Amino acid sequence: MSEPAEALTPQRLRQAFGTFATGIAVIGARAADGSLVGTTVNSFSSVSLSPPLVMFCPARSLGAFDVYNTARHFSASVLRRDGRAVSERFARTGTGKWQGVKHRIGETGVPLLEGALATFECEVEARHEAGDHLLVLGRVLRLEVPEEADPLVFFHSHYRELAPVGGADYATFLEWGL
Repeated sequence: MSEPAEALTPQRLRQAFGTFATGIAVIGARAADGSLVGTTVNSFSSVSLSPPLVMFCPARSLGAFDVYNTARHFSASVLRRDGRAVSERFARTGTGKWQGVKHRIGETGVPLLEGALATFECEVEARHEAGDHLLVLGRVLRLEVPEEADPLVFFHSHYRELAPVGGADYATFLEWGL
């Protein structure tokens, strides 16, 4: 049964959006004062292969929103299956999230998580207003995929993991750690 636009509450939208399984990434950037910011997102996605473009969508309510709205560069570190603690750390509000977390500084000055499934170092190509979020489009300048591993997955507001079913071409989601 379809619902009219006026019935689309934030709760109902969140529930519907949660039916799309996503990976989880930590988006990092450097503020104008030199401090590092980072936040957990599941709104990171590839956009184009040529040129190599990615996007993420920070919420306007995010404490580091002004940094993402003005920074020239950002990083995306895609989390591995064992990255739940890192995901939860960067999902919290506050500062100092990078302290005690293994990371390195990329060539553009942005932080990159060590042990990530993949890391992308990007230059902002465009920003677009997107309701209560901002869409940030970035050109990939450098990437690293150190080893093959399983991703940390988010589905129906819970962390999940992939498990093979019926061969390499199929996967199912199993609830993880709940």
